[in-house]
Amino acid sequence: MAGVWRRQFHFVYMPLAGVEMGSASERELSDLSRLDDGRLAEMFQQRGDDPQFLDALNEELKQRDSDEAIDLQIKVVRARRALQRAAAPGAGGASTVRSGPVRDWLTAFLGARNMSDPDGQAIYRYRMTDSEYEQARKLLRHLASSGRLAEPDVRAGALFVAYCAEWFRRESISTFLRWDELAPDLFPSVPYSSKQELTELGLRHWDRPLRRSEHAREFLLTLALEGGFPVRILAEGARGWLKEYLRAVMRRAIAWRVDTPEEILVIAEEERGRMRKSYQHDDFVALCSELVERLLQLRQKAEAEGARQIRNSALLDSKYPGWRDELPIYVPAEDEALVTELLTGLLDERMTGLATEGVEARRYLVKRYGEWHPALQLLADGEIPPARLPGLSALGRVRAIPTGELGNHVTGEVALLEPPVGEQRRWRVRPFMRTARLLTGFPFSAPVTATLSSPGGAPHPWTWPRGDALRSEMLVFREDEGSTPNELLLRFLRSGSVRSPVKTLYVLVPGDWAVEPATEGAIAETEAVETLGCKLVRLTAAAYFRGVESDSVRFKVEPDTEGREQELELAPVIGAGFVLADQGGELLATPAQPLIREAGKQPRPPGAGELFIRRPGGRWTQHTGPVGGAGLIELSWRDPVANVQIEKRQLALVPGGARISGTMNDALGGEIRLQELPGWTASVQMGSSAVDAADSSAVSIRFTGRPVYRLPMTLRPPGGQPFDVIVPLVGRDAVIALADGSILAPLRQVDVGALRGAVAVAPRRTVIHLTAKGSKAGGLKAVVDGELPLGILRSAIDETLATLPGQDDLVELDFIGDSRPPIRISRYRHEQLAREGSMVRWLAPSGPSGVAPVARMILDPRHEHALEPAGDGAWRLPEGCMGLCLVYLRDGVDVVSRPVPVPLPGSPEGYAGSLVSALAMPDYEERQRTIVEALARLGRGEGSTDDFKWLRDAATNLNGLPASAFDALKLLPSSAETLIHLLLGAREAGERSSIWSLQNELPFLWLALPLLAWRSTMERDCLAVATALEVALGKRKAMDEAVAWLRRVCDELIAMEPALEAILHMAGLPVEQATDIPSLRDLTSGYIRGQHQRGGDSPNDLAARLASAGLTIPPEIETKSHANFAGLFAPVLLAASARGRLVLEHDQELLSRRTLREDPVYVSAAWRHLMKFYGSA
Repeated sequence: MAGVWRRQFHFVYMPLAGVEMGSASERELSDLSRLDDGRLAEMFQQRGDDPQFLDALNEELKQRDSDEAIDLQIKVVRARRALQRAAAPGAGGASTVRSGPVRDWLTAFLGARNMSDPDGQAIYRYRMTDSEYEQARKLLRHLASSGRLAEPDVRAGALFVAYCAEWFRRESISTFLRWDELAPDLFPSVPYSSKQELTELGLRHWDRPLRRSEHAREFLLTLALEGGFPVRILAEGARGWLKEYLRAVMRRAIAWRVDTPEEILVIAEEERGRMRKSYQHDDFVALCSELVERLLQLRQKAEAEGARQIRNSALLDSKYPGWRDELPIYVPAEDEALVTELLTGLLDERMTGLATEGVEARRYLVKRYGEWHPALQLLADGEIPPARLPGLSALGRVRAIPTGELGNHVTGEVALLEPPVGEQRRWRVRPFMRTARLLTGFPFSAPVTATLSSPGGAPHPWTWPRGDALRSEMLVFREDEGSTPNELLLRFLRSGSVRSPVKTLYVLVPGDWAVEPATEGAIAETEAVETLGCKLVRLTAAAYFRGVESDSVRFKVEPDTEGREQELELAPVIGAGFVLADQGGELLATPAQPLIREAGKQPRPPGAGELFIRRPGGRWTQHTGPVGGAGLIELSWRDPVANVQIEKRQLALVPGGARISGTMNDALGGEIRLQELPGWTASVQMGSSAVDAADSSAVSIRFTGRPVYRLPMTLRPPGGQPFDVIVPLVGRDAVIALADGSILAPLRQVDVGALRGAVAVAPRRTVIHLTAKGSKAGGLKAVVDGELPLGILRSAIDETLATLPGQDDLVELDFIGDSRPPIRISRYRHEQLAREGSMVRWLAPSGPSGVAPVARMILDPRHEHALEPAGDGAWRLPEGCMGLCLVYLRDGVDVVSRPVPVPLPGSPEGYAGSLVSALAMPDYEERQRTIVEALARLGRGEGSTDDFKWLRDAATNLNGLPASAFDALKLLPSSAETLIHLLLGAREAGERSSIWSLQNELPFLWLALPLLAWRSTMERDCLAVATALEVALGKRKAMDEAVAWLRRVCDELIAMEPALEAILHMAGLPVEQATDIPSLRDLTSGYIRGQHQRGGDSPNDLAARLASAGLTIPPEIETKSHANFAGLFAPVLLAASARGRLVLEHDQELLSRRTLREDPVYVSAAWRHLMKFYGSA
């Protein structure tokens, strides 16, 4: 930088006429090199009019690089030039040197930046100081009062432009531009035309263009944009709406490969609905568009020169340290951290695909292969207030298990919920699945539900935030920022009438509805959506929608209009013992007070003309006050001013406290009782049953065929329209009921997928026991008190199967104390398909079925390919498949047959030394040995990038396929270093969660892996990242960035398993302990108390076995009743394994898995104590 500044002031000048050059002695001037910068400054003050001294001083200062020397040289150059001008022919002395306060301010402003003239950069890039800003204000006040601004000149215009641009940045509290609001204390009497002329002259001085719109010159907008982003808006929105808005514009620009200013501005205008209302105007949109354009350019530059492990912002900091100067943002030091967070986030975040932050359910319409489908994205990465989790204890972590329709799309646990700690006020939610994935085919009418499960706590049913069923006939969507030209993606906005600033809206309505445009050209396109029996209307202006009923009230949808944020609230009935059969209706307890919630206001009751009610088929009547009555009604919420319907709902009204209880007296008979439903009657809709109504409040039922434990019934109020409900029946004996209501008989064998939606039902508190078939001990226990969704046990079943060597091994499920034989659970529902050459044989069922044969290439395990029927039960693999393929049956998210390998042309010819080529070796023994060797090389850092990529693709795209189906994944536990390398090398949190979940399917546990493997792998991976970045960043910065990468990865790992803090600390990576750990004595006592609540533990001889292996039992366990509580030893086993003191046997691994499942807090915390205990033993 000093060299650049030197070149600015290396000038040529002519000797002054008539000036003696020998006025100072040679010895005195040569002594200047011995003086410090301070003494030279003193001499300059004394002899600033001596040209010979100034020449010598200038030459001496050229050799110095200090800031003081550079500042002094600037003053010397100015003084020397002033003497030259004074001595020039025709100069009349000091009185001819033109000067003035405005000229002096401009000269000093540029001189402070080592410039003599403006260089054409935007005003915000000059970084005006506080003192310069205050001096400019004083000068302009003087010029305005003297009338000089009314008669503009270039210098006054230059000062005016510089100050006004900075005023917008510093002081503007709005981005709505009006001349009267620009520094109103300075320019109250300056004419409008003079302000325009001042702007034009000033821009000419600064060599800046005047912006023009399609119709006019934009004087005020130009001044605002020259100042950059207003500080107050940045401080307000950097972590909220502004960040979300800028991110949405960037995501769409990247998805659609847009980079020109005009195209980005179009996207910015379409996304303006994400802004605060006060900022939704053209001026601020243009400013945001300019910022996004610059950020996109910087992202492209960084991604072209960077590597995967380095953040874009870090590369720019290293190679282009002045990159922030390219942005229209300049803020004071106190706000710098906030803006840095905003900018680095926009530069570093993954901007392709769906957004993954937040805790909510998002509904979509997605167009694939020419057809529209409903879809859901489940976001599970963020924070949630305790008010959204009523009744949930904050004493421990909670796991979310999908139920209902969600259970048909995802398996196992979907999220981990961590309670608030210390001063935190919100629960932290972390994903256990890849949340960027769309769940296609998820019906709009199905709610998004889960069961929250914690060790020792009762299961807690929960509807995901924004996961309520969409029951309206009219749904309004907007284009999502993740939409691409190849896959259009529309995100649900709201139902009913909508006003939105979004430029284009999409409305999904029944196909027979009438659509009337409010203005010509409002309807851009209408498309049939045959999969939903609806039509999709694309609107660019307002339009009306009306149903086919003669008295139907019209809805109105208005795009590109100021949004209306309103919602009609009706408290739903929970825990009534029954649900509505029609998912389009809502159950409501009367009397109920509807409330209208408007943005920023307290909920209010509806006013006159806002609510109308009718019986189905009846006439609408205006309604005020609470809703009463009984039976089925329809409710219409309207805007009385616009005379349009906002929303219509169907309600089933029951008295407050109403409940229906259904119990089975034996296997085929039961009783249904109506409680708090006076005068109501109920009837059973099934023909395969005998019904006896003892009185109006009780119904006895006897099934003549298979019993149905979800009984369809019709409820009839004493006055009003009846409605259909589903009543669950609780059996006398503990049973397992499948989703279709059928009961699993003892010794029945079912596949894991058949348990989706199944529940264990018990009339009293009991314990269900899960264990491997033939196992005499161990297993997992869960308390059943009423109903227990078996999705809670899905991961436990997978874990148990993971410890068994064969894919056809079984797990058994029974109730403790029940003499009936257990139910058996297998991995697969169907036999392995028969192979005939390059085809397979499978007879499809005659009735409707979701089962279909698919193939997955070993060479590319990311995708599945549907097989093509070849007639007579034969199926061929599609033309695109090559090499060895796995062929199996799929039913939704479940793989329901054991994969069969089918060889096709295209496999590698012979072993080429890589993992991928080893996978196709025909000899089983040789293939297994070669794969183990390839995995070991990968763990040592000697494998290829392609091998690692294949392994990561296979591990993160299983989609229900057992990991053991791939030889490489099945053998992965043979190399602890490769497992850890794979975990560290995940590209994002969702992938890392998928890799972490491999311990549920393969015979290893992360906490049992050797500490030495963790340490060596982290060191090797960190060094590899540093080496890859060294060319771009230099050695020191590359290592700093590599360590920062490892820290970010470790933060994600600790979030999944807090015990890893100990491993990372012992491996040499400094980490701060997140929470205080209870003593080992307190932990063991707490575990024993918890086991008493869960139904006890099994006797064991682990203390003697461990002692015979040379292990010392810690006194905190040895003094307890450890012979009766086997789970006490789980952290002992894991820590001893990690320290290399023990190799886990099969039953010890099962015990560790079970205890990790039942009491992860105990295992995690005790393991940290025991790692120290066995490290020092």
